[in-house]
Amino acid sequence: MERINDSNRNGYFYHPGSHFCGFLRLRPLIRIIQLCNRMTGFGNFLYFDKKQDFTLERGISMWLRINYFPLLLSFAINVPLELYYVVPLHTTGFFVTMATCYLAKLLESCTGWSSTRRNAVAIIVCFVVHIVFYETEMKSLLKIFSDEYYFRFQVDKYSAIIGIASGFFWGRFREYMNWCYGSAAGMSQRQVACMWYQRGGGFLLIAVWWYLFGYMPDKHAYNPIHPFVFWMPVAGYLMIRNSSKYLTEVHSQALEFMGRITLETYVLQFHVFMCNKVQNIPIVIPGSGEGGDPMLRFLNMLLCGVGFVSLAYWARQLTVTTQNTVTELLAQLMGHARGDTSSSSSSSTTASSGVGGDDDKEMGMMPLKSNDVLRKESDDGIIAINEAAPTSGGRKGSNV
Repeated sequence: MERINDSNRNGYFYHPGSHFCGFLRLRPLIRIIQLCNRMTGFGNFLYFDKKQDFTLERGISMWLRINYFPLLLSFAINVPLELYYVVPLHTTGFFVTMATCYLAKLLESCTGWSSTRRNAVAIIVCFVVHIVFYETEMKSLLKIFSDEYYFRFQVDKYSAIIGIASGFFWGRFREYMNWCYGSAAGMSQRQVACMWYQRGGGFLLIAVWWYLFGYMPDKHAYNPIHPFVFWMPVAGYLMIRNSSKYLTEVHSQALEFMGRITLETYVLQFHVFMCNKVQNIPIVIPGSGEGGDPMLRFLNMLLCGVGFVSLAYWARQLTVTTQNTVTELLAQLMGHARGDTSSSSSSSTTASSGVGGDDDKEMGMMPLKSNDVLRKESDDGIIAINEAAPTSGGRKGSNV
């Protein structure tokens, strides 16, 4: 590694902003990171609503998937847990979703309500609980853990519940997409008009958000209103992303791969790719430091990126292996305690979801793949489905 003669920086790192990204306004893009926590509510609502799997094994399995690697890093290298603030956000989002769906199950068993009615009431109760906690002095309880968690939970306070509500309305949207884009005989004038209204509405939502909120230079002014307006660019993107038959049949395999390792890339970025207060890239190629040849700097960034992604993939594999092992062991122990001889088969089914990547999707780590993002578990793991997309056409599974 090459040292930089700069007293203000660690000699083994250089700051990339002056040549590569210093001219970009990245803050508005970073604000949309709350989409991940929204997907936690969305994916887990679909899972619990279908599977009704409220077992201890499921809860521990997801807790391990989200927390095992960050906790291990925090204890091993002595860094504060606040550095990985997304981890408690996702963990809380998962258990909030689990509790909401379990309440819906109790309502159904006690009242005999339909699935739509019991889910609607449970979501309303969850909204009320969120409001009572976050809009009163009760939110100060978060300061027991740290001021950083207090701030982060305030900024992201409604993401998971909005994701839960999105999962609740997904069935209606899927029916609309089947009607608008599912016909093999072509689209009627009314369907074409709906398609363009959908696109126009999507662009309008994004434009309104950007004009009124997205380009606010003062993050301290934007942060308090973010929980109430972040849905606008997300909904706009989804409306555009699913605005034709072709778009509903294709997805990006590269984004799917990156989505499976999002947790690991988030955690490792502080230690591998963007070091020294997340503002400097390690220098691996001599001459690629600040003021060095631009091509060498670019190659250095690519080399560090490849190593970073490879390490994240390997860390995910180890995490999932641990998750599956602990979950299967727990299921077997509980099965023996109950005298259940079939516990081995049930535990392998529970653990298989982590291998297939379903847990990543449910905790909000999967990228949106239009309708292909909806995955359902089979007894052997998960299978990809495309219920909302038309069944005809040969483009399914290709890259965008």
